[in-house]
Amino acid sequence: MWEVEKIINSKNAFIGVLSSNYGSEERKPFKKHIESYFNNGGGMVYICSRDNEEQCINYLGNIWELDLNLLIKTGKLMFINRDNFLLEDNIDLERFLGAIEMGLTLLDNKGSNKNQVYITLDYFWNSMENDKVEYIYRTFKSMNAMGKTGFILKYIIEEFNRNFINYMLDNHDFILVDRVNDFDYYTSTQLAHESLALLAKYHAVDERYKKAMIRNEYLETLGELMESTVHDINNLLVTILGYAQLSLYLQDPGEIKEYLEIIAKTALDGKSITDKIKNHTKGIYESLKEIYEFDYIINNSIEMIKHKFKRFGSDNNSMKLVVDLNSKSHIYANEYDIRHSVINIILNGIDAMDNNGVLTVKTYDDEEHAVLEISDTGKGMDEGTKNKIFDSYFTTKGSKGTGLGLSIAKKIFHKHNGKVYVESKLGEGTKFTIYFSSMSIKDDIARV
Repeated sequence: MWEVEKIINSKNAFIGVLSSNYGSEERKPFKKHIESYFNNGGGMVYICSRDNEEQCINYLGNIWELDLNLLIKTGKLMFINRDNFLLEDNIDLERFLGAIEMGLTLLDNKGSNKNQVYITLDYFWNSMENDKVEYIYRTFKSMNAMGKTGFILKYIIEEFNRNFINYMLDNHDFILVDRVNDFDYYTSTQLAHESLALLAKYHAVDERYKKAMIRNEYLETLGELMESTVHDINNLLVTILGYAQLSLYLQDPGEIKEYLEIIAKTALDGKSITDKIKNHTKGIYESLKEIYEFDYIINNSIEMIKHKFKRFGSDNNSMKLVVDLNSKSHIYANEYDIRHSVINIILNGIDAMDNNGVLTVKTYDDEEHAVLEISDTGKGMDEGTKNKIFDSYFTTKGSKGTGLGLSIAKKIFHKHNGKVYVESKLGEGTKFTIYFSSMSIKDDIARV
């Protein structure tokens, strides 16, 4: 197959160029070929489709990096502004084609030994009827009767009408596909074969790509699950440690037994964590849900953090917990997920109070919703911080925080069709209000 430079300088009548508007400023494939063409005595009629000739010259000069004014003065380059031949939304073909012939004659008079007509076929040409398109190609061929004039037609792939495809394949000796600095070049038959081969490869690659994307999404979700799992395990250990430490200071066997039961229940939550991971790998989540009394879940959550409000040893803890559970609703939920999401919010409030303040947990019913309110009298937040608290890894606790607790909680609530609202003011504390859809009860209720 010939090199591009030889194709341009040859006696081939028609060259089609497939191009794209994408990254057009970086694309300069004619740069190293066009200079050789002019140095070898070639001349060109360039059809300008810009607003004015000066604008066209400046643009083309930047792309080709040639002194176009010098080429114009020496009669090697002539511009024809397409806009000068417009009739409303169409073009006066006879005058336009006549101007091209006159330009070619002037090139001959200046001693050009090879002529090229360069036209960009953009969206403007789409309005042309098929018979006019055929007339243009026939006229161009007649201008090449002596074999001296070639035509370079650049097709902007995003803009030209599909009707041009057949004309392009039927009328061009070579079709160049532009790259950043050079071309791939084909005959029409080679282009059709290559296109079909690439299309077949594309579908095969696309299928592999889709499978890879599904796998990547799965691994990404699994990664998020592992992050939340580590966070939950840490909370479990904090609860176990807290009640174990409290038990060391107690003398009442009944109270010690109560705390040991909480420790045992917390340890069993570890199984819920492994079940969660196991079911995720199988694509199962709904099977882990049951119908629960809403207050049952919230009360379990509170039991697991009560130790935070106990004072023992030299602890200067002066926090108070207020509990007001008044919901009669039931919800369809994964009890473990909801419980630990509620705990995440409660722990966030405890941290905000810095061992001094009141944390209030309330539940009530609002029409078809079970509502949970968790409020603290802690530091509060400004509007900017409040807008970021559910972002993964955002934390105001420095190295003490992971930035995952509230993010995980919100995701869990959304999986349960819950809605979360936050109110906060600096120095006045924060209130979280969470709404869950209540269930109508037809079957046995879990853990009543």
